[in-house]
This record gives sequence, C-alpha cells and structure tokens, in this order.
Amino acid sequence: MTTKVKLAITAAVVASVILTTALIVFCPRQGEAKTEYWSPLDEYSSSEVAKVQKTAGEDFVILMFTDIQLWSFVWDNDETYEIMDELVERVKPDLIVLPGDNVSGLSTDILTLQFIDKMESYGVPWAPAFGNHDAEGNASLLWQADKFEAAEHCLFDKGPANMYGVGNYFVNIFEGDEPVYSLCLMDNGRYTDYGGDIGNSEIWIDFAQIEWYKWNMDGLYAEYGKRVPSMTFSHFAYPEMRDAVAEYAVKGDDGRLYIPEEYGGGSCAYKPCAPDLNSGLFDVAKECGLTHAFFGHDHENDAYVYIDGVRLGYGLKTGPSPAFWNDAAEYGGTVITIGDDSVDVCNEVVREAK
Repeated sequence: MTTKVKLAITAAVVASVILTTALIVFCPRQGEAKTEYWSPLDEYSSSEVAKVQKTAGEDFVILMFTDIQLWSFVWDNDETYEIMDELVERVKPDLIVLPGDNVSGLSTDILTLQFIDKMESYGVPWAPAFGNHDAEGNASLLWQADKFEAAEHCLFDKGPANMYGVGNYFVNIFEGDEPVYSLCLMDNGRYTDYGGDIGNSEIWIDFAQIEWYKWNMDGLYAEYGKRVPSMTFSHFAYPEMRDAVAEYAVKGDDGRLYIPEEYGGGSCAYKPCAPDLNSGLFDVAKECGLTHAFFGHDHENDAYVYIDGVRLGYGLKTGPSPAFWNDAAEYGGTVITIGDDSVDVCNEVVREAK
C-alpha cells in the first residue's frame, strides 16, 4: 500500500470520526410536540393530576435540588451526584423537586439520560422543571420531556400545548382521600427581548399560565369544598422578590444584601434576576392559597422574604458546575417539611465551595 493511499485512508477515518462526533454532539433531538390543549371552560378533575401520598400523622418531606447544571466536566458532575446521594440518604425525602437548569452544555441528550438514571436510582417520586440552560444543547425541551415522562418515578407532564413553555403541571399531595397541599411547577426559564433600555432579560410568567394556575386551584376547591394551600416552583424569581430585596435588604461589609429578620432571612450577592414585566401571578396565587414560592437561577443568592404571609425564597445550589460562572459559596439542597399544621423550610449544606 502506497503512502498516498495510507494518508487517504487515514484522512477518511479522521473525517468519519469528526462527522460522527459532530452528529452526536450537534444533531438536535426534537421530541414529540405537545398535543393537549387547555381551556378555562374545561371541567377540572383531580384524578387527572399527579398525586403523591402523605402518611397520616407523619411529616411529608420534599427535597429540592436547584441548578444542578450537569455539563461537560465529568468531575463536576461526579461531585454533584455525590452531594445528591448524601442528601437523599440524609433527608429520606418523599418527593424530590427540581426547579430548572438540570443540564447545561452541548451534549444535553447524554447528560439528560445520565440525570434520569441518577434520579430513578433513588426510587423516589421526582418532579423536574426547566430553566434557562436546559434548552441550550442538542436535546430540545420536548425531547427531554419525552424521556422524563417515560421514567418510572418521574411525575413530569409537558402541560398544555397552548401555553408558554414545556412542563407546566401540578402535583397534589393527598392524605388518604383528601388533598393537603398542591404543588405547581411552571416553566419560565428563558429570556425575551423587552426592547429599549432593558433589552434581553428573564421572561415573565405568561398570562395563560396564571389563568391555568387559578383554574386548577379553584377546581380543587370546588371538588373538595376547601381551599387547599399551594406552593409554586419556577426557575426565575418573582418580581416581588426582587422588589422586596431592594426595599428591605441591608448591605453588609462583605457587599452582600442581607434580609433583616423581621422580613425573612438569608442574603443575596446581587439583586434577584427576575422578569421586568410583572404579569400578576403573585396577586392571583395568594388569593388561591399560595403559601410558598421557590426559585433557582441566581446561584449565589439564598434569601427569603415574607410578603402578605407568603414565603418567597431561593433554593440552595446543588452542585459546583459550571465553574466558569458559578460563585456559590455552599452546595446542597433545600428541605421542605410539611407537617399536619405547619411547613418548615431549611437549607441543608453538604460542602463549602472549593
């Protein structure tokens, strides 16, 4: 075999490897489109909503993993998984909730499958939402949603087709035949161009999402004859959270914005990154029994505030990635304990940032 032939064969093999790698990394995984449509004239039935059971006389424990952001650096993902494993073992949750940014980077198809395998290994019901980074790789939100819906313990639902986002759904907590709490997961995890001086910024909760939330809560009320308390989980903070930090926070010597005890607690490294348009979710939700609203997105913030008796606050970032733009000081999770007459929220720190 001549040198020219050998070089030609080598070039062909290299080209094939490059092409195959490019197809794996960049070929988009599209998924199945949403097909169910919602109308406020539809009849509500709790039997069509995901349900988990609370044992009478015992606490119901929710573990929240926030901004896991699995990505290309395997060692960061391994550390994140170690943190998750330790928390699940320590907390022994009845439900795991993830308000977005589960994956980040190029090969989000592979990362999503690995993430699902990890979550399924716990044998615990889990409810994920999407954030701003989940859609940036080669696997669309719909493709990821298909994989979520196929997972045995995952409660994810793509949600209505005539509504913003992928993954607007409820999970109702029942004690026997009675609902005791309703959890709403909303997708608000991308950006939009506001124009003018604002430019590109966090998108607001859509007006249809708000009406759909109210329809669900009013439907639950009508079916059981009582107002069931609710929690929301979304990636971006409410505008009310941003405004409360601006009004109440006190700047410390370290530059952080601390929330005085009479208004809440924790602190922010920077002003909450919230939608510039307030579409009115908070005002509607608090009239429908909202008690808690949980957010992710701002890795370095762990503040919470009380507004009209409702607790709004961040979850603790769960893992170290992506290191290039992550300055969180601590990693862990947030534990939400629902008792018979109370709800307790606390951050469980697993380790300090390196």
